[in-house]
This record gives sequence, structure tokens and C-alpha cells, in this order.
Amino acid sequence: MAEECQLERSKRLGARLTRGVAACLSLLVFVGLFSRGVAQAEVDDEAESVVVGSRPDPAPESGGSGSGTAREGTIQLPIQLPERDPNACRSDPAMGPEMVVIEGGHFRMGSLDGDSNEKPVHTVAVKSFALSRCEVTVAEFSVFVEDTGYVATADSGDCRALNEAGITFVDSVDASWRDPRYPEVAQVASMPVVCVSFDDALAYTQWLAARTGQSYRLPTEAEWEYAARARTTTARHWEVYRSASPCDFANGADKDAKSRFKDRSIVDCADGHVVSAPVGTYRPNAFGLYDMLGNVWEWTADCWHESYDGAPIDGDARQEADHCSRRVVRGGSWFYGPMGLRSAKRSRDDTTRTYNSVGFRVARTL
Repeated sequence: MAEECQLERSKRLGARLTRGVAACLSLLVFVGLFSRGVAQAEVDDEAESVVVGSRPDPAPESGGSGSGTAREGTIQLPIQLPERDPNACRSDPAMGPEMVVIEGGHFRMGSLDGDSNEKPVHTVAVKSFALSRCEVTVAEFSVFVEDTGYVATADSGDCRALNEAGITFVDSVDASWRDPRYPEVAQVASMPVVCVSFDDALAYTQWLAARTGQSYRLPTEAEWEYAARARTTTARHWEVYRSASPCDFANGADKDAKSRFKDRSIVDCADGHVVSAPVGTYRPNAFGLYDMLGNVWEWTADCWHESYDGAPIDGDARQEADHCSRRVVRGGSWFYGPMGLRSAKRSRDDTTRTYNSVGFRVARTL
């Protein structure tokens, strides 16, 4: 009987041990699957994160809707807004624009959801270069003209200016870089120079290079977009900031423009400016560059092509074997609503045409 009782106790103990081992194994499996799930979630979150630091091959941006929202699924990061410095671009005009050194890297150029000329999205490697912190001002361009006696393309008054209805740009209004005929707004020294042709902008860079002995030039289109993105992949660089308003960062068509021009497509904010604003009025991007989107279009060195098929992948300007009659302009202007103010947005102008919404900034080879 004692042996039978001992045997029964052994059976019951073995059963309990078996159940205990099974429970432990189940717990280990659950923990393992949970850990794997957390790890996978971290990978997924990382894949969808907005790039704000140095990281190769970020995903191409979505053009977004007219509301100015970031790419669907992108995690916006609670990063402090960059500070606005009203004196950032107030250097001595005779010394040329203040420059920012942009560290090279590679990025995805173009947009999957933008215009057809923004495709195909492709990887470009950009070498380090310097870019002017702000657009070239009236004061800076004036020094060049006074020093050289240069006659600008629109000195005859044939710059195209916005019509009274605010719908299109028209000729024969006697506008020039000295007086761009802004409605109800006077041009001042700290505003970006406008009514300048590609040839005018190029002449300024050549004068500045000769004056300083440094390699000033117009930026390439790839350099421009790389600098405008400032390592973000959203349609607009400020969309990585949760609390940002478009009017914090860009001078585009807004409620102020709507009050003056009824038929404009606008962003739902107001910045106090209907046409161009003094440089440095808004917040900079993460590279410390002002007005990369909005204020005025900016000339680049590239010849215009209808797509990126065959475009350089080394950041150099795209040129033609013979004369190039149209050049790329970037950045949009005070005239444009949300879809015109995107890092991937591009347009073109004839090299001899001038508008009171087109200016430029300069680059320098390091």
C-alpha cells in the first residue's frame, strides 16, 4: 500500500511538473512574439519617420494636397521651431550675401505625387557647397550696378508685373528692378531684387566672383532642392514641426492676399504681406536658409527639361550642347498657394524674361 501511495504521489507530481513546464514554455513563446512585435513596430516607425538628420536614401516625398499636410503616415516630430533672426541677412551689401556652408550628401530628388516634370524620383549625390542665407536683395544688386554701370534687362521698364485683378502678369506697366510696381507696396533695400533675368543674375555672380576671388555662381537645381529640403522628405520642410503654420516659414498666397485678390488659392493663415517681404522675415529651414519656399522664384543654373529622364545624379547642372533658352526657377513666390510652395516644385522662364516675382540667390563652390 505504501508503494502504491508513493507511486500515486509521483504521478501527481509529474503531472504538475508537466503543466508547469508547459505554462513556462507558453509564457516564453508569448514574450518572444511580443518582443518581436515591438521590434518590428520600431522598424516600421523608423521606416515612416521624417528624416531630420543625416540619413541615406530617404523615401521620396508625397506632394500632398492643397491643405499643406505632410505625407500620409509620416510621423511628425515634436521639434522646436527654428528661431527667426531679423538680422540674419543684414550684412554689408558691398561684401555680398551672407553664405551658409551646406554639407554634401545624397537625397531623393523629385516627387511621386507632384507634376509630371518632377519625375522620375531619383537619387542624387550633392557635394558640399555654400549657399546664400537669403535671396539677393535690392541693396546688394544696387552695389553691383553702381560699381559696374551694368544695364539690367528690365531697365527699360519691360518687366512683367501682376495686373490689377491679381490674376496674371502683364507687360507695359513700366516695371523694373528699381520699381517692380507692386500694388500698394513700395520696394525697399531689404527686399529681394526682382525683375532680373537669368543673364542679370549670372552677371551679378560673375562680378561677385571677380570682386572677392571666390567661385560664386548660381546654384544647380539639385543643390537648390537639397538645400530646400534640409534633410526632410515632406513636401515642405516645415511639416516636420507639429506646431508650424505655413505663414511662419513662407511668404505665399494667404488671407492677406485673398483680401486684395479675391480669386487666389490660399493657405489658411495670414502673414501681413501680399507681395514680396524683406528677406529674413520668416523662420529659416534646418540649414539656416530663409525663404527657400515662397517670397520670390529663384533662378538656377540648369537648362529646362520636361522630366528628370537623363538628369545628372552628381548634383551638377543640366546643360545643353548648344544655347539654352529656358532655365529652371525654383521655390515658388508670394503669388502661389500651397501647391506652388513645395520643395520639389519646379518651373522655367526664358533667360531674357523678367517678372516682379522672380529673383535669385547665389552659391559658391568650396
